[in-house]
Amino acid sequence: MTRLFQRSVKHVLAVPGKFMQQIVQKNIQQSDSSKITTDANGAATLNMSNKQVRESMRARMEELASKG
Repeated sequence: MTRLFQRSVKHVLAVPGKFMQQIVQKNIQQSDSSKITTDANGAATLNMSNKQVRESMRARMEELASKG
């Protein structure tokens, strides 16, 4: 095979990977302002870095403790 052909084949094979990488980067958003974060497997957890979430959880825990 010629070098030009080899480069062409590598370029064509790399396109789907680059395309998927662009899609994934657009869909991933996590910040301290989010109330819920998800990992790569789709598991959701509360974002305890968010001040509002921390305060809500603390208030709920205090409420439950006072009832017990």
